[in-house]
Amino acid sequence: MIFIPMSSQLRHRFHAQISVYATFLSLLCIPFSITTAADDNLLSRGDELLTLVQSEELEARVIALQENIASGHNFRPLRTRSAHHREATDNVVRYITNEFRRSPRMEVSEHVFGGIRNVVAVLPPHPVSSSNRIFIICAHYDTQAIREPNWNPLASTAPGANDNGTGVAAMLEIAYLLSRYEYEHEIRFIALGGEELGFLGSRHYIQEASTIDEGTDIHTVRQRENIVGVFNLDMLGFNWKTDLVEIITNNDSAWIARSLTIANRWYDVGLKIRRTQDEFVDISSHKPFWDNGYNAVTLTESSTPWRDSQNYDANPFYHTSADTADKVNFNLVRKVTQLVLVTVDNLLTDIFQPTRQIPQITLQLPPTTQESELEVTGTFRSDFPIDIVIHPHRAEASLDRETRTYTATVALQPGVNVLRATARYPLGAVSVAQSVVLTQAFAWKEIIVFPNPARSDGLTEFRVEANVDITDLQVVIYDSGGNLIKRIDGVSDRLDQRVWRTWWNQQTSYGLAVSPGIYMCHITATSKGENYTYLEKLAILR
Repeated sequence: MIFIPMSSQLRHRFHAQISVYATFLSLLCIPFSITTAADDNLLSRGDELLTLVQSEELEARVIALQENIASGHNFRPLRTRSAHHREATDNVVRYITNEFRRSPRMEVSEHVFGGIRNVVAVLPPHPVSSSNRIFIICAHYDTQAIREPNWNPLASTAPGANDNGTGVAAMLEIAYLLSRYEYEHEIRFIALGGEELGFLGSRHYIQEASTIDEGTDIHTVRQRENIVGVFNLDMLGFNWKTDLVEIITNNDSAWIARSLTIANRWYDVGLKIRRTQDEFVDISSHKPFWDNGYNAVTLTESSTPWRDSQNYDANPFYHTSADTADKVNFNLVRKVTQLVLVTVDNLLTDIFQPTRQIPQITLQLPPTTQESELEVTGTFRSDFPIDIVIHPHRAEASLDRETRTYTATVALQPGVNVLRATARYPLGAVSVAQSVVLTQAFAWKEIIVFPNPARSDGLTEFRVEANVDITDLQVVIYDSGGNLIKRIDGVSDRLDQRVWRTWWNQQTSYGLAVSPGIYMCHITATSKGENYTYLEKLAILR
């Protein structure tokens, strides 16, 4: 035996990889039973599934993909998955295939085309199922670092921890967990190659999804696979500012985005979801599915990772050799993994069952109230996640799944208010309506301060209208320091006692012009001996 000294850097990577393998082997020891969906309580199973996704396991997978350690006696880290790099591609395909095969029920195969390779793992439906529906969870594994001017796809590194090690790690974890259950419908997990070269993996897969059945010599019949929904995971983890995930969808796929949004609230996953519904967004592998009439969404940290956006700072490591695991927020990756996991489980367990029960909802309102801010309550029954919205205010209700009740606070207008509670689920909605009368003695109908901002040499009008007669109106002006500037009395409209006006010439009580700035206007109306005050800011310009 010949001993070859190992560098400290390579020794560190070797030890890190051994830790990765040890973590993966430990997962095999977790006992799980494969049960039919009918034997499970969906509400509790979803909660249990959430606990099975751990940041440490996802991080171990991402590091394994990042290092892409070649087989052999020296465990050489390739640190690239470039589609042009044959050894790196062979090695990562071997790793992904082995990970899929950890689940004995998976049927794993390779699709090779023009030097590009997809790895497909099929979780078949339970043996007595007659469904031909197919659900897909996919992620591309290839990498590039083209934002570096001297990057060489055959010789340079492109570790791709975030883009797209995070998506592949999430897909592998979801496949491992869902494979413990039997479903009515087929699930396919696809590791796509060549995404960075123009979505080659998904384009090829879509071509294969249409098969041609030979008929007579004259006629042939083309039969498309019944792909119901596609969840594409691409670049999930660079955001230390907020736990944001962007869902890219088109009109036809909006029900998938809705199912994710509902599950996020139902299970309190804690993600901030941004929905981008745009037929022309083509930044990931969902686009070839759209182009061929299939419903698909992409979950990503941002559809524009190269620039800042709301709740997101630009990713400086995108498509560079610095895209490594230490830049990834694995708590965020865990939440996205959890969201897709429970959403797919819900869809396949109940929502796409022909015997599913439509949610039931009640709305409980008093016939009359004097509260302009009313707490709306009601009950619901549902075997799968829903959300409840109160119209016309579009107020999202808080759901208590244990007591099956919901609450929401809405603003009422004087008189009759018709409220509608709508329980939404991915494929539809049910609603119930009821009216309540606000008998409030006084309510503001309109308050106008114009112009606002105003010029220091101009005139500002205050106009108010109430639901009942006003007997007095006074406007008191204060500066930003709380100092009294002026008191102004109002006058009533000659034809309508509910309408009053007054004006201010931007001068103090002593006739001096006020300085530019922000002023607080206390507008007080008197009706039936009671005073009602409304605050409004007024900006004075030079």
